[in-house]
Parts: sequence; C-alpha cells; structure tokens
Amino acid sequence: MPFQIETTVTCYLLPEDGVPAQQSFLNHLLDPGETWIIAYAFTLVPMIQDLLKAHQNGVPLHIYLDHSQTEGKVQLPEVKQLVAAGIEVTIGTSPAGSQYICHTKGMVSDPDAKGQGSLYCWEGSVNFSASAWHQVNTALVFASQKWRDEFVGQFEALKQYAWTNERSMQLMSSPPPMGAPVPAAVAKRHGILQRAGTAGLATARTPKRNKHSSAGRARKKR
Repeated sequence: MPFQIETTVTCYLLPEDGVPAQQSFLNHLLDPGETWIIAYAFTLVPMIQDLLKAHQNGVPLHIYLDHSQTEGKVQLPEVKQLVAAGIEVTIGTSPAGSQYICHTKGMVSDPDAKGQGSLYCWEGSVNFSASAWHQVNTALVFASQKWRDEFVGQFEALKQYAWTNERSMQLMSSPPPMGAPVPAAVAKRHGILQRAGTAGLATARTPKRNKHSSAGRARKKR
C-alpha cells in the first residue's frame, strides 16, 4: 500500500555528488543504534569493515541481500566474513517469485537505547559497491519515522519469507530473531507476526510459491 512522508530530504545526484554521498553512507554505518540494510550489490570494502566494527561495538545489525548477487565470486567471500563474525544476514529473492530479484538499496538506523545517535534513512539507486559512486545514480537521505517503520516492516516480511521458503540460500545455520517491533498496522500490512521466536517460525502470511522456486523444485523431487 502506498504511503506518504513529510520530511526534509538531502538529495545526491551522482557522479557529481559521489564523494559526499558515500561519506554520508559510511559514516552512518557506525551509528550506535539498531540498523537495517536491504541491498542488491554489497561489495564496498570500507562498508564491510565498518559493519564489522559496528558489530564489535555491539550495534544490532540486520542485513537482507539479493540471492543472485551473493552467489558471485566477489560478494560471497565478503558476506561469509560477515556471517562468520556473527552478523545477521538473510539472503533471498522476491516474495513475488524466485525469478525476481531484490533490487532495493536502502538503510535505516535508530537512535540507541540511551538516545544517542539519530534516526537516519537512506534510499536510492546506488549499489553498495566501489564503482556505483562514479555512475549516474541518485541517493536520498532523510529522517522519517513513517519510512523507518515501513522499511523495517518490509525487511521483517522479506526475512520471514526467505527463511520459510528459501532456506537453502542461507549462510547462517539458523533463523535470526526478529528485530525491534514495528506498529501493529505496519506489521499487519506486511503480513508479519510480532512475537518472540525466529524469523522462519513467525510468518503470518506466505505468498504463493512460484513453481520455479528452489523450495518448489525440492518438493517436486521428493
């Protein structure tokens, strides 16, 4: 369901604004509050280093990555490094069908429990890779509680769907717990149950499985 937000937006037009856009993105990876990232390409080396540092500092991190990119020889070692360090990473496609990709490039970070940091939202066409900041891309930076809630709601729905229907794609050995809660109306809209437990066990609604999905093929073989 479409929604509207009212906020002040900092707009970056790349490649002219590539340097400040990348710096803003990297700076906020070290924010002290809980952070959610949905991404397509995910190979930017300073980003990986900052995420590892944030994890070591105790920042709760939740990452959802496109399956087709994560299989690549460049991205896979980086993702395995994050998982080995204990960072939550879910890999998946689209609930509309496994032949479709996850193409979002977005991030949300909250203030921490002590009120340190501030709400930060990033959305744009920029892949999180070394070359993307030199390409023709756009990026928007803003603070919107409504956007944050909808983004996190979609993230949780994607995570639950992937762990229920695309378990074979995962590098983690078991489903991660749910992150911070979202408003009940948002949870209902995205079809998620907000209860204690792991992502794969908290699915309220499972979209119709595509016949080409890995889960569907596995069931057919049995």
